[in-house]
Amino acid sequence: MGKPGFERGLSYPSECAERKEGSGGRYFARRSCFVLQTCFTGAHWMRAGIPARACCKGDENNIIIRSSGKDMDSQAVMEDIPYLKYCGLKEKAFGLTPDPFFYFESESYQEALGHLTFFLSQKEGFALIYGDVGLGKTTMSRVFLDRLDRSRYNSALILNPIMNEGDFLRQVVRELAIEYGDFEQETALDALKSFLLSEHQAGRETVLVIDEAQLLSDELLELIRVLSNFETDKEKILHIILLAQTEIIPKLTQPHLRYLAQRITVIYRLRPLTHDETFLYINHRLHRGGSNGFVRFKDEAIDEIFQTSGGCPRLINILCDRCLLYLYSHSRRSVDRTAARRVFEEESNRLIQQAAPPRRRVRPAFILIAALIGLLLLAAGLGYYANSSHSYFPRLMRSMDLKTR
Repeated sequence: MGKPGFERGLSYPSECAERKEGSGGRYFARRSCFVLQTCFTGAHWMRAGIPARACCKGDENNIIIRSSGKDMDSQAVMEDIPYLKYCGLKEKAFGLTPDPFFYFESESYQEALGHLTFFLSQKEGFALIYGDVGLGKTTMSRVFLDRLDRSRYNSALILNPIMNEGDFLRQVVRELAIEYGDFEQETALDALKSFLLSEHQAGRETVLVIDEAQLLSDELLELIRVLSNFETDKEKILHIILLAQTEIIPKLTQPHLRYLAQRITVIYRLRPLTHDETFLYINHRLHRGGSNGFVRFKDEAIDEIFQTSGGCPRLINILCDRCLLYLYSHSRRSVDRTAARRVFEEESNRLIQQAAPPRRRVRPAFILIAALIGLLLLAAGLGYYANSSHSYFPRLMRSMDLKTR
């Protein structure tokens, strides 16, 4: 039988799953600040206590997400997010940061990872994974990078491509820990090419992952095309993976970018979670957060969450996080349909208020002046049309048996 508090016979080990720090060759440090979130901003990066510049020994090409701020222990985390202790959680289960520890492999994620594995095996130049906002493209990409054999692959991850060509190229070079003399673009380009060739000769491939690729400028897309030309007589030596929202498709179909679209050999569109996957996803994240069934989401509540979110993981996280806060503030242990709907209504009202433009107080004098100007313009316009031979105004006045001069 499953543990109490989990429906449909789901069961988990009694102890909370811990991270295996350093296993798999890579892990990401997260910012050690934990803030109770009430909107769409992320709360934290991964697990407290991991050094801000953590990396795996002997792997100088690790992609490390650096952060500032002091590390916090789990007790400080519990105090900063008051509902954690009440809900029996050791960390925030429904954060909005792309934390591989909470990764849930849906059918769509499995297919996407399969496409990327095939892409690397064929040593192709371009792959594109795209989908609607909030589907977990960034999280999936980090899991993909984490699973790479570090003895065979170097990798670089660009999270925000809004930059000029020089800054972009220097960022790639820094991520690959390539040393070069100065900050000139041509120097960085030569250093990158030399690095790729030497690594290829040593039997190591290089993967460049660009997140939010729909934001790439035409100039950066041209630079990426140039990078994709790095190859030997038989194969590519740089494998570029674009992660993007759906807006990238019409962008790539523009005439001046078709040359780039033709080079993309692997394309996959991520899908939202299904109803059954939503149920598994919620309980998976509760379990990873340390829950042993102390609080639960009833089937009827999960039905509401799925219908409201459409299976989008980001929206699911937002709604579930608010539901846990609701349990804490109302001293309850389970989320039912009524509680879920109340949370949804409150969240919708808050978002509507945030989206509404701020009200500005207008002085009465300004209102009077604006009204007078409006009347003057109206009078001038009526006078013009009344005396214009091309206006329908005289005919309109005659139809009302009124004389015009």
